[in-house]
Amino acid sequence: MKNVSLVEILLRNIAKVAAGSGIAALLLWLTYVLLDVQHMNSGFTLPQTSYY
Repeated sequence: MKNVSLVEILLRNIAKVAAGSGIAALLLWLTYVLLDVQHMNSGFTLPQTSYY
């Protein structure tokens, strides 16, 4: 077993947390988009404040 520095362990843990939160955020965003698509009539449109 090679000698692993404390900094390396910290960096690896930070990377794991960052990757995990990134995946979680991506899943939440995808869920929101998929649920939101059901409420929209035509694809991805910006919310309109005034209707002509």
